[in-house]
Amino acid sequence: MSKASWKSGLRTEIASPALIKLSNYLQFASISQQKLQSILIDNQKALLKLSRKSQSAHRYTIKMQAEPSDAPILTTAPIKPSETPDGIEDSAALLQSFASIPSLAKAWAFPSTDGVRISIQQSQRNLPANAQRKFLTHFSLNEAVLEHGEADTSLPLDLRDALMVSPSPSGKHMLIVRPASAGNGNKDTSAILEIWDRSRILQEIHVPSSLHGSMYNDGWFGSGAAWSPDETRLAYVAEMPVLSRAPEFGGAQKGPDGKKMEGAGPKGWRGIGEFQEDWGELNTGKRAPALFVLELSSGQVAEVQGMPENASVGQPQWSPDGQALVFVAWKHAASNFPDFPQRLGIVFCFNRPCALHAVAWPQPPERGSAPPAIRLTPPSLQSSFSPRFSPDGKVLVMLSQVAAVESGAHAATPTLLALPWEDVAPVIAIATSSSIFTSLPQPRRIVDIVWRPSDVESFPGLYCNVLPEQPFVGSSKTLVSTVQWRSNFAVVAIDVETGDVTRITPNNGSSWSLLAVQQDWMLVTESHPGQPFKLFACHVAESQRSQPHTWSWSRLVLPDTENLPDKISHIMGQIETRTLQINPTTGEQFPFEAVMIRRKDLGNNLPTVLTPHGGPHTAYPAQYFMPLSFLVASGYCVILVNYRGSTGFGESALQSLPGSIGTNDVADCMAALTAAIGHGWADSTKVAAVGGSHGGFLSSHLVGQHPDAFCAAVLRNPVCNISLMVHLSDIPDWCFIECYGSEKGREKAGSGPAAEDIEKMYQMSPISHVDKVKAPVLMMLGAVDRRVPYDDGKRYLERLKRRADGPETRLTVFPQDAHGLDKPQTEFEQWVTALWWLDKHVK
Repeated sequence: MSKASWKSGLRTEIASPALIKLSNYLQFASISQQKLQSILIDNQKALLKLSRKSQSAHRYTIKMQAEPSDAPILTTAPIKPSETPDGIEDSAALLQSFASIPSLAKAWAFPSTDGVRISIQQSQRNLPANAQRKFLTHFSLNEAVLEHGEADTSLPLDLRDALMVSPSPSGKHMLIVRPASAGNGNKDTSAILEIWDRSRILQEIHVPSSLHGSMYNDGWFGSGAAWSPDETRLAYVAEMPVLSRAPEFGGAQKGPDGKKMEGAGPKGWRGIGEFQEDWGELNTGKRAPALFVLELSSGQVAEVQGMPENASVGQPQWSPDGQALVFVAWKHAASNFPDFPQRLGIVFCFNRPCALHAVAWPQPPERGSAPPAIRLTPPSLQSSFSPRFSPDGKVLVMLSQVAAVESGAHAATPTLLALPWEDVAPVIAIATSSSIFTSLPQPRRIVDIVWRPSDVESFPGLYCNVLPEQPFVGSSKTLVSTVQWRSNFAVVAIDVETGDVTRITPNNGSSWSLLAVQQDWMLVTESHPGQPFKLFACHVAESQRSQPHTWSWSRLVLPDTENLPDKISHIMGQIETRTLQINPTTGEQFPFEAVMIRRKDLGNNLPTVLTPHGGPHTAYPAQYFMPLSFLVASGYCVILVNYRGSTGFGESALQSLPGSIGTNDVADCMAALTAAIGHGWADSTKVAAVGGSHGGFLSSHLVGQHPDAFCAAVLRNPVCNISLMVHLSDIPDWCFIECYGSEKGREKAGSGPAAEDIEKMYQMSPISHVDKVKAPVLMMLGAVDRRVPYDDGKRYLERLKRRADGPETRLTVFPQDAHGLDKPQTEFEQWVTALWWLDKHVK
């Protein structure tokens, strides 16, 4: 600030009340105008720098007035505080371009006289509303379209306020579920069900909250509605109604009939009542899921009777003749962890025991008169879910995560099973006892667990979480599904008679996913880090139905859909990917993979982001993921580490990690970084560790165990202290299994945590290395995270701050976010802030 500007009355921003106090003090101390100016100028930069570290700092102004007095007049009118780190405007604009790209949510294919009709549901981030904007597009697919290579799509139809969209198998009807607020805000309505045909709305049904609560459409308990084969009824999943009300205090007295007496009286209030268990993360406050059936002819909704006691139910499917409703039941008390008194979290936890059941339909109208549901799978099979019927009605297929249930790992290698429905259906029709399964046939195993693939090209196992809504192609002999195949997704065809598995999408380094199947038609999508998605279609000739290796794919262009924003179009074309096969440096020798991503136009030795995935029993596929493509576009080489313990590499490799977390997975991350440096992609002097959940566990371990290898860390809801997490998380079983291994972990979980368990968990956690951390740490937490409650990460950061030589830290807590930190505004802020942090400390 020059003397001229000081005297001319120029407004100068001062970022802290401290400077005002300093100025006032010096004036009262009779300091001269010249001396006052000098002191203020000397302190202004330092105070401004300090103020930027406080999000709550207000800005004030100092104004020199042309008044008789020579002393400056200080005003304390606050102006807008500094809201974002300096210099992120360009990054925010780039991220907004990425955020505008829609993603494919799901698709349906319907029969047509000439080929099939396709409906695609897409979603696009609506940042101002902090929500996902969903919309539908439609087009016809036939041989002429395949030859032309471009579909004639409809204009998008906005699905504003739609909680669920579920078309019938023929495409002639559609269920749309809207919130009660869409029906004049009736507080006694839980949902509004709309039934449409191809020309108009047929029914609008207001479901009272006394019948059921909110719908489940989470992709696990419920995913749309199950239409009966004749499309006269549909089954869906919703919260059970409130079974008991909280106690009422005060208010008018009740008469002999239990009703409040009429007339004037004091105002009463309701208490809270007894705590109700739920299914943990993403299910906070939700009551248990139950089944309901809507009869279209009458418009009546009824709860399905005869459900297993102390269980949640979901995933309904009608039998081919519509005379039975098949569903999955999860007992609230986990039989594989019997000593845990609480209901354990279920999101991403495939080790929760479950079984297939069925009830005959229709049921008697009198409540309580229906016979109990029949268990279709034996008690020895502790996991069966995702039921699907073959088109000819002869086979009921299902997935099983029995390896996860028996080992305790939250995910393992699924198997594919089948029941001969022709033998099951007659039993259900006459059954009156839930123990009738003793006379049912045993499920036949179609695809078994793969323990160790013979090579990198071999099928590693059936890594899929759910089967497609309609998975059969052509006949009832061939089933298709998306699976994880090492570091990619692929679509496979499975012969349900022989169990033979054929990869039917190209092995070209991209990830391929199945969108929809109808008769002999399939629609798939291809994705890689530089390409959000491209559509491909296949029409299987009748003569080729039994020869999936001969099936071929035709490119299908949707007008406008694949046009990228101008700001990133060129950049995305420069993104390249390479997958490395890496041999471990410690422990059991199961080769793992790392996916390297960079902009090829920026050359070699780029500043690098090492990002291990969460779980730990998940994986990073080589596909488009907006935040990571954003980092690559901004000039970083990103390394995705699928360390030992990841899904997609065989069961032996997966089970090698429990008991060795913090050791083997950390060593694999360092081996991946060494390999990337050796290939010339990564600059060894400019590396950051970025991860969330177990990826945050590994990232904080990396900067603690290898403090000189990393310039910065970005941690998102990280596991920092398992000895604290075991008391707070919705999945305490995870803590025992991953720290001790399967057998000892299940044994310890029955009696712990004892003092020795707490010590072991602490020593295996990043908190045990916190005093060695040198890298600046940016941490982002969700305040309503129940998987890794935010106190876990916050305490870690406080330990860093206690150190006199501690690194720079920054913390953002998102008050409404859970473990995923995936609300659109949260996602945007965390990644634009992450890039600013990386640019500041790595580049």
